[in-house]
Amino acid sequence: MARRIIGVLAAILVVGALVAGVELYLTRPDTPPPPEAALPPPAFLDQGWSAEMREAFYYTPQGSRLLPYAFLLALEQPDGDGLFLDDRHIAATGFLPAPAASPRNPDRLPVGFAKDPAPGGAAGPMVGLTCAACHTGEITLAGTRVWIDGGAAAGDFQMLMARLSKALDATLSDPAKFARFAARLKQDPKAVHAQLEATATEIRRIQAAAFTPVPYGRGRLDAFGHILNAIAAEALGVEANFRIPDAPVSYPFLWTTPGQRYVQWNGVAGNPIGRNLGEVLGVFGHANLAGGNVAAFSSAALLDNLKQLEDWVATLKPPPYPQNLLGPVDPVLAANGAELFKTHCAGCHGGPDYRYTAAAETEGGRRWLAVSMVPQEVVKTDPKMLVNFAGRMAETGPLAPAFGGAPRVPAGGILLLTANAMVENDLRARGITGDARKAYYGWRFAPGSEKPQAGWAAPPAYKTGPLAGIWATGPFLHNGSVPTVYDLLAPEEERPKTFYVGATRYDPKKLGFVSSEEDLSTAEQARAFRFDTTLPGNSNAGHPFPEPRLKPQDRYAIVEYLKILEGPR
Repeated sequence: MARRIIGVLAAILVVGALVAGVELYLTRPDTPPPPEAALPPPAFLDQGWSAEMREAFYYTPQGSRLLPYAFLLALEQPDGDGLFLDDRHIAATGFLPAPAASPRNPDRLPVGFAKDPAPGGAAGPMVGLTCAACHTGEITLAGTRVWIDGGAAAGDFQMLMARLSKALDATLSDPAKFARFAARLKQDPKAVHAQLEATATEIRRIQAAAFTPVPYGRGRLDAFGHILNAIAAEALGVEANFRIPDAPVSYPFLWTTPGQRYVQWNGVAGNPIGRNLGEVLGVFGHANLAGGNVAAFSSAALLDNLKQLEDWVATLKPPPYPQNLLGPVDPVLAANGAELFKTHCAGCHGGPDYRYTAAAETEGGRRWLAVSMVPQEVVKTDPKMLVNFAGRMAETGPLAPAFGGAPRVPAGGILLLTANAMVENDLRARGITGDARKAYYGWRFAPGSEKPQAGWAAPPAYKTGPLAGIWATGPFLHNGSVPTVYDLLAPEEERPKTFYVGATRYDPKKLGFVSSEEDLSTAEQARAFRFDTTLPGNSNAGHPFPEPRLKPQDRYAIVEYLKILEGPR
């Protein structure tokens, strides 16, 4: 019932926004144009992973359950009879088709799509997303297609969901489509129709709940907005807690994150298992809040796999700048840039002499990268993400006793309570205690404490982490509003007001993707998303550093140094 209510509410919001004259898909075609040619196989940089490790990262399930696995394999595109998972169709939404079938991925699901091990319902096992879907980047370097493991993906989540919903609805409404769909499944058409209707209804609800007046575009998602809706509105069954998830952020790169004291753009995640469970809940990992009985909270998240994924990412290295493809680094310019970086940038970002937390702060003297948390009033970048999270209140409903009877609390408090309870209940049920339990939390414990260390609390601030490998991760700032590092070092008035996201050709001079209308072909523009920094949540203001602003030649020097900046050891 709660899901239907929330879906109706989201649909009402959609209609209201459209009536108000808001363009839902600015510059975005309803049918994404396909790539011009078949995709060549990708190349990889040396990031410390074997091919087997990479494959495991791409396709190990996390507990996300989007729709039946067999349905996704049999589904056609909404506007033709080609399969939904056709390489060119998937690539047009920004996600990465698998280069080849493999034992872990025999049906060539896109990168970051995985079959859930649970048996599933009448339609069989489910398929969902993993962190690889959002954290595997692609760059075209000197004509070579290169994948960046742990990098920022360019997938358009809203386009994917809109296309998926349209494809399911078209299959239901077109007898010929449905006949082909049922034939691929080799099942009774009557039973298939009922299961397909239920799936289409659920995806329709998800797509409506993901509506935003300003589209995310490529490489962005309001993860916290979706997670808080999944917990505080849907799982809790309180429709008044639903909010439009309209503060998208770029997907951060993953290398060095397992060693950081705080993670997430707002630093609120203090331990890896809580963060990773929240990520699963944001991408269709179902939660059960058991009528407010905290001791019975559970989720579909696969904690063993989440811990394993965290361990793998801990071995991931920043991508080395490929001088063989992009040309040699200027040693004189880079040396000048190193001095400028040390003077103007290292105070917040660290490196190469990275700062660590004090050994006395954590059990066993373990030390973590002491990332800086810069208050929004200092960094002055777009505040929407911080405001949405820190200012969002939620009705406690059946959870009121857990909050001392309070009828309303910060929504983040509900997320923290429920995520911690889900983790603890799962570990307790499986008899995981002592050091084994603490390992799941990444050993984020103060000496003598059994309670994991908390994340950043106040004031609202953005995290500034290490910049090794930053060359491969544009666009920049937390909301992806600045296309290149050079532009970020420039005064606000010199930064591009509009640019394209999703083109993969690289700009080694400025460090970022080729993104201007003048430099992209018509075909490249058609496949990309036009980012407008004047729209709400898209501001490219802030980060007024260095002060005073550097001359262009000094900006280029820092850019040159960032190509070879080493990560923490």
